[in-house]
Amino acid sequence: MSDSDSNTENNNNFGFVLAEARKAQNYSIADICEHIKIPKHVISAIEANDVEALPAPTFTQGYIRAYAKFLELSEENLLEMYNQVVPQDQLSTLKPRSSLPDEASSQSPVVKAVTMLLIAGCIAAVLYGSFQYYQEKADVMENELESKQRSFTGNSLDSPGTKRLNIKQNTGLNENDELIAENSDSFEPMTTQKSVRQVQPEKITPYSDADAVTEENQQTMQDDVIEIFAEKGSWMEVRDASSARLLYNMVPSGGSKVLRGKGPFRISMGNARSTRVTINDIEIDMTDYIRSNNTASFTVSNEGDDIIFY
Repeated sequence: MSDSDSNTENNNNFGFVLAEARKAQNYSIADICEHIKIPKHVISAIEANDVEALPAPTFTQGYIRAYAKFLELSEENLLEMYNQVVPQDQLSTLKPRSSLPDEASSQSPVVKAVTMLLIAGCIAAVLYGSFQYYQEKADVMENELESKQRSFTGNSLDSPGTKRLNIKQNTGLNENDELIAENSDSFEPMTTQKSVRQVQPEKITPYSDADAVTEENQQTMQDDVIEIFAEKGSWMEVRDASSARLLYNMVPSGGSKVLRGKGPFRISMGNARSTRVTINDIEIDMTDYIRSNNTASFTVSNEGDDIIFY
């Protein structure tokens, strides 16, 4: 800096220093006004050292700081020069700002605390999201494993189970448009089937056809009666106490089936929520046995008016 500038600083002529620096860098007052958004009359008052025409010291200090920073002059030196010509009771108690941008705000304890809280919240959100994701994956894998372990899912006859069925059948429709299946050895509709019992009599004696009919009627009277009402259709498999299959077929939407056999009965079905089952005219409440995929599997019988699950 020249000797004249030094003498000017010694005389506290902050405005002269700013004006000379502006002229040396070929800026007009209008240019300064456009760049740092200070009114022209304020710039003129600053360069003229007209303290009376300048606003309150707090605002003037901010203008001088911005003006000096734009011209790449020492902000602190110019503020010190300004403060020496302003009455002490009017000076701002604001501390000088660091020359590094945003340094003071970033080191504030409040900002630090808020920043730590935000970081902790982000970490917690990530951990919670990861936990939810892996929990859902685990539930899906568990459901898939459970489905594979079931021998009947209620969705199709091709669903795998713990026991594979090797069935060779000829299929067709009867006069009631019901699906029936014929084994390779004998023809047997899949809709109804009486339980097969093998009885070893103590003594074999000849009997007439009338005796056979009487014995069959007595057996029928002793059988339990299962009735199925499928509101939306349902795949059904029903076995009696001897594991004889009474039904393995699709009950159509709005259809019903009546089966006879000896309990307890092992029943598996699809569309369980829209299907009703009664045993000996007593309706079965199977709510606790309905799975998440709308299938159900249970073993049931009755004693009087009581339904017994096994």
